[in-house]
Amino acid sequence: MRQAVAGLDLAASPKRCSGYTLIVLTERHPLLTKIKCLGTDESIINEVLEDRVRVIAIDAPLIRSPKMRDVDRLLIKYGFRVFPPNFKWMRDLSVRGWKIAEKLRSLSIEVIETHPRSALLKAGVNSCGDLLELLGIKIGVEDFTSRVMVKDLSDSVVAAVVAYCYVKGCSEAVSAGDGTVYILRKLGNI
Repeated sequence: MRQAVAGLDLAASPKRCSGYTLIVLTERHPLLTKIKCLGTDESIINEVLEDRVRVIAIDAPLIRSPKMRDVDRLLIKYGFRVFPPNFKWMRDLSVRGWKIAEKLRSLSIEVIETHPRSALLKAGVNSCGDLLELLGIKIGVEDFTSRVMVKDLSDSVVAAVVAYCYVKGCSEAVSAGDGTVYILRKLGNI
């Protein structure tokens, strides 16, 4: 049975690009097979189902009622620049993220929260391309370099790598009583 993980850089509005990346776990090596923009909640859920994703890492605060969480305070204390869910522009993103996460979980897909900028910083690499190379994840899509020039898409690649590392044991959890955000362990040198 094919196993796959995905990353989603969720946009607050379905009218904007929500970056989506798929990594297939093959017998030989992990392979990034898809990187694209998605829009509506339905298109995101259908894509995840069609791709038979086992774990998806979402770049959005996954909280039912947007408020400053202890896990956000902890990330800030560690030096990561996260925007708390109760910031005006983050409320819609938080509500949308919660709704999508709950729907995916009801379909037996494991959903984790991530923050790609913090994951890259902690991993000690400068770009998603460096991250893929360091972990031996092959790129199976054309025009990868031009696609990751779009921040939503590059963040989705990092989120997918966090999902991959969550499965393979190279992620790190930042946890508090009100949430867990997965980032990466130290992998390289900046």
